[in-house]
Amino acid sequence: MATRGDGGLLQVVGGPGVGKTSLLGSLKERAVESGAVCLTASGFADEVAIPFNVVEQLIRSSGSLSALDVVARWRTAGERYCEDEHGILRNLVREISDILHGIAGGRQLIIAVDDAEHADYPSLMCLMHIARHACGTRTLVAVTCGQPHQPCSRFLSFQNLYKIEIEALPESEVGHLLQRQSDAGLADRIRASAHRVSGGNPRLVKALLRDHRKAAADAAERDITVGTEFQESYRRCLLRHQALLRVAQALAVLDPYGSPRRVAELLECDEERVTRAIGILGSAGLLDAGRFRHPAARAVALEELTAEDRSRLSAKAAALLYHDGADPSAVAEFLVAAGGTPDQKGVTVLWRAALKNMDDGRIEEAIACLRLAARADLGRWEHLDIHLTLIGALWSSNPAAAEPELDRLMGEVRTGSPSDIPQRYLCILLFLVLWFGRSGDSEEVFAWLSGSSDAEKPSDPAAVRVTRQWVTFLKPALIPDFPGKAGPDAEFNGLWAANLEHGLHFSVDELGMEIGYPQTPGPAGDFPADTMHLVSPSHHFWFAYAYACRIVWALVARGETDTADRLCEALFAAADRLNMKVPCAVAQAMRAYIRYRHGDFTSAIDLAGTALRSLPPRGWGVTIGLPLSVLVAANTAIGRLEEAQRYLRYWVPKEMFDSVVGLEYLRARGHYCLATNRPYAALNDFVLGGKLLEKWPVEFGDLAPWRIDAAEAYLSVQEPADAKRLALEELSLSPDRPLGVRGRALRVLAMAEDPDKRRLLLYQSAKCLRDHGDRFELARTLTELSHDFLSTGETQQARTAWHEVQKLMDECGISVRREDPRGLLVSGAGTPPAAGPSHEAEQTGDGDAGTPPGDPGTPAGAAEQPVLSEAEWRVATLAASGMTNRQVAKSLYITVSTVEQHLTRVYRKLSVGNRQDLSHRLWLLIGATGQSSCRASGSAR
Repeated sequence: MATRGDGGLLQVVGGPGVGKTSLLGSLKERAVESGAVCLTASGFADEVAIPFNVVEQLIRSSGSLSALDVVARWRTAGERYCEDEHGILRNLVREISDILHGIAGGRQLIIAVDDAEHADYPSLMCLMHIARHACGTRTLVAVTCGQPHQPCSRFLSFQNLYKIEIEALPESEVGHLLQRQSDAGLADRIRASAHRVSGGNPRLVKALLRDHRKAAADAAERDITVGTEFQESYRRCLLRHQALLRVAQALAVLDPYGSPRRVAELLECDEERVTRAIGILGSAGLLDAGRFRHPAARAVALEELTAEDRSRLSAKAAALLYHDGADPSAVAEFLVAAGGTPDQKGVTVLWRAALKNMDDGRIEEAIACLRLAARADLGRWEHLDIHLTLIGALWSSNPAAAEPELDRLMGEVRTGSPSDIPQRYLCILLFLVLWFGRSGDSEEVFAWLSGSSDAEKPSDPAAVRVTRQWVTFLKPALIPDFPGKAGPDAEFNGLWAANLEHGLHFSVDELGMEIGYPQTPGPAGDFPADTMHLVSPSHHFWFAYAYACRIVWALVARGETDTADRLCEALFAAADRLNMKVPCAVAQAMRAYIRYRHGDFTSAIDLAGTALRSLPPRGWGVTIGLPLSVLVAANTAIGRLEEAQRYLRYWVPKEMFDSVVGLEYLRARGHYCLATNRPYAALNDFVLGGKLLEKWPVEFGDLAPWRIDAAEAYLSVQEPADAKRLALEELSLSPDRPLGVRGRALRVLAMAEDPDKRRLLLYQSAKCLRDHGDRFELARTLTELSHDFLSTGETQQARTAWHEVQKLMDECGISVRREDPRGLLVSGAGTPPAAGPSHEAEQTGDGDAGTPPGDPGTPAGAAEQPVLSEAEWRVATLAASGMTNRQVAKSLYITVSTVEQHLTRVYRKLSVGNRQDLSHRLWLLIGATGQSSCRASGSAR
């Protein structure tokens, strides 16, 4: 159009960033090529009050600086005029028109003004005057603007108007643009996502492509990368139009609650103007139906707000939504963003939002609401309740963050009068200080709680009863003086477990009814008027959680591990639904403990490791001993002693040993000491646990059978009398002792008794352990039984028992094929002998070095088995059991010389040099598949 002889007006309409400026750039290039004079300028929203600002830019772009003196005179004169003084301004406009045409010097004149909607009024009059008289001349006025509105609509009546409307690109055109900037394959893959994020804005599409290339995304990736290039381009689009920027900022603050009406009220402007601005932003691809297309776009709009402005707009938005009757969570979100001190109305909104967020599992949002509410000027009880709920929310997600708040709360309680604090406050406070192992604070809070049980004060028996369950495990020494009475043992049975397992699938409101905890604690007169938050349903989960944990331990102590495992699974699911990390971790640790007692060591290690990693060590408090004890004990059982030692290096609080989890930790450490040949250190841990149990007035059943553990330690130091005494004590404690405890005690007693009494005791032990379902302990008993069979020459029975041992150990995740099974009897894990079977096989040449000939995994014909006669076999087994030659001769009614001859042939056939090697070799023969050696020799004869 720059080459045409007739003049006119070119109006380019479109949103920011869609290519209006590029079009003017192309126009200028063509003007220069054709020899025309092109003058350029831009309108700016913050300079709209400066008269002749655009005209001054046009003159400066021409390089004719001599005319700037005239501009100063125009500006001085123009400042005295307003839009109503058309006659006076008309003379100035004509003079300016003559000067601009004079700059052209008879050549074609192109006047290009970008963002003409922001042109000052005198300059706009000049442009209209020139455009009106351009018909038939070689003058072209080209202007760009967002959408037709008051200033630019004046051009619409011109007869010589050329109007171009530029819209965002459709998806197909976005693909063509990407293809021109990159390659066809990439353009086809990212076309859809690029159009979705950019809205077809060419500037944003190019920026996205640059981000995608910088990120070096996967060649098959179909989602465009959104990075700094996109954000900067989006920012430039908004900064050029301040009015649009303010609307975008208001929408960013309101986010999902934005609407033209609310934006207008937020900015205190006309709704029609806001609607028009949203339309412009939408046509430019910067918005999609009044919403940001990508979180990065919203972030850009918010970044252009100062902290003060954002706080002010957020506070106004909160008031606006509150009057609209919006959800409390939505109003609270803006109150938190505003950050000011809330009034009583704001506290109510924040409290309701916090409860709803906790019920929905939005713990971080709930914490933010409670922190802000705690800053308000509140009554004592209301402030304590909000503060205590805040600590509970922090504890459920990150206990380490709750401890500083606990310090402040304890200070507030001490400052006031602790004697009139409701029991429920004190119950939760006692649990928290016990969790963190704060002995001094726990004694202080316990004294407050004991003093709060006067008959004249309102009581909360449900809270006291639940807290009693926690205290039973966190500090049993407090139980004798604990207020209230203990619940009946029948309360912790399978029916309660099933009821809780069912109830944990409900919301916290329904859960309160499932566990029998009332929706309201009693008559309203029992509490001060400002304790309304004490009856909040969000507390119900804590009560159900405490009961469930108590029932789990009771079930485990009674050997009902399957029911306990299902209840733990329901506990974890309920806590995970509410996004409570600590209850999730504790439930996983309890499941790990149950799996460990089942003998499923692999699952136990996985669950306990996941639980331990889910919280920082300080956050576990005294309960860190629960996952650590499982990890130490399970790794010790499967022979990973270095791994067990690594977990023993974890720091644990000394207060942990005042709790039940401390007992389990002592047991695990003791068994590790046994496995590493430190029996006296193990005995010290076991006896210490026993002293703690005797001091505590609580019966824990099978949770810590310290007498059996100590008896095994005595056996390892060759003191069978002490082992027998402790085993008999354990058996005589109660006829209803869990089968697992009785089974272990019977095995220890068998190992301490005379050989002629051993087998019957081992049979009884195996029956108890088999009925109990403890695979690992059953394997240990069967190992001893197999050895007893072997000592009497009953090889087939020994083989059967040993094969079952191998099956049970495989189920436990323990490989015993290359290990000495006798190690299971003392250390709890198969400990490789000094010279393993594989090394022996390598030396003797009896098989492949990597697979011993006695390995049950070896095919029957893979290695030639040495053949012993029946007499040689009997002599060898008795000698391997520890008998002297004279004892073997007496047992078999043969001479000592005959025994020596048999042993000489056995040593030569088995390629062994001493009785210890003989024992290892015989075990390999018993574990081999196919016929036994003595049967082979019998058939050969």
